[in-house]
Order: sequence, then C-alpha cells, then structure tokens
Amino acid sequence: MLLRTLASLPAALTRRVEHLLAAAPVRFVPAAGPVAAAIDRGQVDLVLVHVHRFGPALERALRRQRDGGQAPDVIVFVDEEEPRQRAQLLGNGALAVLNGTLDDASLAEVLAALVQRARGAAMQRLRALRSEPPASLADFVSKSDEMLRLLAVARRMVDSDANLLLTGETGVGKERLARAIHGEGPRRDGPFVAINCGALPEPLLESELFGHEQGAFTGAVRAHRGLFELAHGGTLFLDEVGEMPPSLQVKLLRVLQDRRIRPVGGERDVAVDVRVMAATNRDLLAEMQAGRFRADLFYRLAVVALLLPPLRERRADIPVLVQNHLEAWCVRLNRRPITVAADALAALCAHEWPGNVRELANVLERAALLGDGQEITARDLAGIAPASRQQRATDGALLALPFAAAEARWRDAFEREYFTALLRECRGRVGLAAQRAGISVRTLYGKLQRLGLDKLRFRGDGGAAEVRGGDAACFAAGERAP
Repeated sequence: MLLRTLASLPAALTRRVEHLLAAAPVRFVPAAGPVAAAIDRGQVDLVLVHVHRFGPALERALRRQRDGGQAPDVIVFVDEEEPRQRAQLLGNGALAVLNGTLDDASLAEVLAALVQRARGAAMQRLRALRSEPPASLADFVSKSDEMLRLLAVARRMVDSDANLLLTGETGVGKERLARAIHGEGPRRDGPFVAINCGALPEPLLESELFGHEQGAFTGAVRAHRGLFELAHGGTLFLDEVGEMPPSLQVKLLRVLQDRRIRPVGGERDVAVDVRVMAATNRDLLAEMQAGRFRADLFYRLAVVALLLPPLRERRADIPVLVQNHLEAWCVRLNRRPITVAADALAALCAHEWPGNVRELANVLERAALLGDGQEITARDLAGIAPASRQQRATDGALLALPFAAAEARWRDAFEREYFTALLRECRGRVGLAAQRAGISVRTLYGKLQRLGLDKLRFRGDGGAAEVRGGDAACFAAGERAP
C-alpha cells in the first residue's frame, strides 16, 4: 500500500525529502489545516514534522492516537542533536528523530528504512482490519482432469504479473483461487484487496476504487484513500467486474494502461503498482456483443482467463472437499473431529450443488452444528435428498475398506455412472461426449477402457449399456449427467 504522508517541514527540506523518497511507496498529501487535526481524523499513515512545529497540540494528538492503538508513525527532524530533547520526542511517540543536516546519501538510506518499517506496520493494520485468510494452491485438491489442468495454469501464473480473469458460477472459489495465486507469488508480502463491483452504486464505487479528496463532493468531509492506493505493491481483486458501469469501465481501462489513478476531486495523478485480478459469473463475450462491456477492457483484464468448473462437473472431488472443510471447521472452533456417515456422503455426491463449493461448506457447517457433534448422517443434511437404494446397499461394503480404497471405489463408480449416462445421451459419439465432459478424447478413451465401457453398446436405440463390475455409484442408476 502507498503510505499517505504528511510533511510539515520548511519548504527547502520538504523538496529535499520528496526528492529522496521519489521511488518509495509514499504518497505526499497536503495538510488541510493543522497537523494535529489531520492525525486526529486518521487521514495519514506517516508524519514528517520539524521540531519547531512539534507543539503541545501535536503531542496531545499523538498520545491520544498512541493510546488508542491507531497512531500514525511520526518522524521528527531537528537541526541539532540534543539528547534530552531526543528522549522527550521519542517518549511522545515519535518513530525517529533525524538530523536534517545529514548528507543526501545517509538521509535517503535512513528514510527508506523508516518508510519500509512504517509500511509494514500499516500493512499489518490493514490485514487485521480485513481479516485476510491465508490461501495456497496446495489447498486445491482435485481428481478432476479439468480442474487439474486449471491448477497447472494457475501455478504458471504465480510468478507472472499479468492481469488475470477468473470466470465461473457463483461459489466455485474464484476469490479463493486469486488469493492463493497472490499468496504464492512475488507480491505475497503486499496487500490483497478485494471489492465486489456489483455491490456499490457508481459514485461510491468510483470513490472506493480511486479515492477522493476532502471537499470533492457533498459529504466528503475528509480525504479517502482508494483501493488502488491501498493495494499498491500487492493485488487488487475486482469481483463481479461484469457489473461495472460503462463510465467506470473507461476509467479502469485508463488505470490498467497508465498505472496511474486520479482521486475524485484531485488535481494530480498518483502512480500505483498493482496486479489486477478480476472475476465474474457473467459471459463477458456475450456482454461485449450486447455492448454492455468494453472489448478493450476485456482484453486488458483477460491476459490469461481461467474458467473454474462447477462442483456438479467434478463430483469425484466431493469426498475430499467434505473431509477438508470439516477438518478446517473443527480446528477453527476447537471441536473434536466429525465423521460423515456413508448415507450422508452418498447424498452429498448426488446433490446438484447450484451454490457449488460455497453451498457445500454451508451445508456441512449447518449439519455439524445441528447434529450430535460426532457424525453427520443423511438426516442432518437439510435440503439434500437422500441417496438411492442402490447406493445405501453398498454403505457397509465401503465402510469395511480403508478411506483411500473406499474413495477410489466410490470415484470409479461415479465415473462409470456418469459416462454411462453421458454416452447414452450422445449415442456413443465419443467426440461429443468428451466435449460435453470438458476432457480430451484421449482421456475419455482411457477412462472407458478402465471402467469397462464399450462405446458401440450405446449406439442404435440408446438402450442401457452393459456395465462390468457392479460397484455402487454416487448417482442413482439412470440419473442424467450434468
């Protein structure tokens, strides 16, 4: 993030300091009134002040802010070294006391170190305020070919600074993936700042993104720092970017091109160093054709585009997701481990999940809270239909196996039923079935061979195919594939 810095120094020293900090993550802001008032209003992160202007009002403001835990860092400049004065200034809350007669090289080195320290403290406050959860690509465990390909591309994007567009249905984990890419990349020590572009009206969204100066409009009683400024050195995540009004699309395009913002009511541009990741559940290509989304902005955002598949298209991942979510929930609330009964797991695998992973997490948390605290059964899954009789008949057999073996058998059974239904609808046309499943023809042929399915049996009148190896399935027999 850019440190909002207020300099209350003699003119010559102000110019010198601004020159020495030209490359630092600092934005100098003018003092709209006394320095103490700016501190009281919480307008700045860093104050550069000369000792002659360090009066009683400033001392009281620093003490109040220090006692409240929100004090900006203060660097005091002096003309001569006086030990007693230095001790008093530090005791009043100053971060450092610097002699203004230092040569440029020495002063630049000291200021750079102090700015870095102040920025670290401001970053910690920002993270605490936003409660940023840690994320890693290792959190994404999948057995879906499509998801594995997506994660391979995501890993290649970690060290890149290119803009990234994440698409997919609501709840598939677009923001979580963006946080993981940020958390493993070179900007990991910078902030990850997220905003939902569809949650705010246009004037508020513009102010949130770019900030505004005091008095820029009615009600702007103090300056407000925008999210581009807060995300300096890190990543800005624009959720639901397809909801952004056309006029703001133009301004966002300009920022992506020039890497400079101008706060509302401001007179000067501010340089920002931000990686932009955007997400949407809309079809932006259709939005472009309809004239609701700018083509030039789309191509700026979608340097790389990733489509996250819905949960119903990767049901083999459901057992692992269930286990991971419950383990994380129990650790977070310091609860004893909770198991999932076979009938509950069958019901979870068979559900359509219109809310995707987010819905799955909510269902599991509700079941864990309302159940007996030891095991989740099908009765605890409100709104989730029970599994078929064929599935329930195999519960005992699955429970007799170790988890890995049971999971493998369940996965094979699900894939057999899925591809049986899909090939039946496609009349044995493997190319069409592969396209609908989102996998390559070669991958599909490999699965058919492993599962004992013959494409020729699905041609003709579309009758049921012979299935070798009668394992249970996550789907009821004859259920349509997604």
